Amino acid sequence: MNEGEILPAAAGDGHQRPRAANPFEDLRARTVIPWVILGTMVLGVVLYVVALLTPLDSGDPRTFEVLFGLALYGALATWIVWACRRSDIGLRRLVGTLPRGYGGLSWVRLAGLLVVTMAFSIGSWLVWAYALSTLAPGVLEFLLEALSTESDPGIGYQLAMAVIAVIAAPVLEEALFRGILVNRWGYRRGVPAALIASSIAFGILHANPFGIGVVGLVAALLYLRTRTLIVPIVFHATNNLVGIVGEFLSDASGPLDVAAEIQAARDDVAVGVILVAVSLPILVWYIVRQWPPRNAGLPYADPDEVCGR
Repeated sequence: MNEGEILPAAAGDGHQRPRAANPFEDLRARTVIPWVILGTMVLGVVLYVVALLTPLDSGDPRTFEVLFGLALYGALATWIVWACRRSDIGLRRLVGTLPRGYGGLSWVRLAGLLVVTMAFSIGSWLVWAYALSTLAPGVLEFLLEALSTESDPGIGYQLAMAVIAVIAAPVLEEALFRGILVNRWGYRRGVPAALIASSIAFGILHANPFGIGVVGLVAALLYLRTRTLIVPIVFHATNNLVGIVGEFLSDASGPLDVAAEIQAARDDVAVGVILVAVSLPILVWYIVRQWPPRNAGLPYADPDEVCGR
């Protein structure tokens, strides 16, 4: 893509506009927030109307949760497609392809990195929950209620939420936070700043901001190293799948007992501290080893440049 090339005229423009040297120069990432909010509302209403015409119980909280998830990720998907088309960003190029030898990263090492990252995620959540139970128990109560599983959820609900968690969330969140934001902010502020900013944004939108922020940083480094979103998508999806299987095997369904959950958070803090103490040094070592220079090439601009040691 060369500076001075011409983009086709948009409908109603009446003229052609210059093509940017880097397509992410024209992308406006800030539009994702109002788009997703409005889009979720519109799609939510549409899906609710459709549910009224089916045997589904539209008043069931489980139905609402599934419809909300579909509307949310549907809105995000439409923004990604719109933003990429508007800025002439190729979706296939954005996703990328697996490099020969997986960028020097074997699936065995990736599995080991996943285990360490999940241990840190679980441990940091236990520590975070303990801190909230002491400093802001109301916030912890809100998070526990938001994350709780409906009693007697039913196979249909479980399958629908599994599809959202293991397919929709990893694909679309990686496309946004790693694919679009890393390339956009990396073009403007440099790759290291983009990795940090995108990981902070990723963490803020989750119940465990610090722990999930670190998970996002690891995923961003995997994207930077392999030049493809396939690896962080698999990494993200596997993390979510293991969490779903663990919740299923724990037989944690049933009415939520907030007081018992808060007490459990206080009782389990020692386990959290141990998990963080063991996993964090390994993650710090990995992050420092893979940390890029400020002038590192971006995955979209340099798709064939495999990074890492």
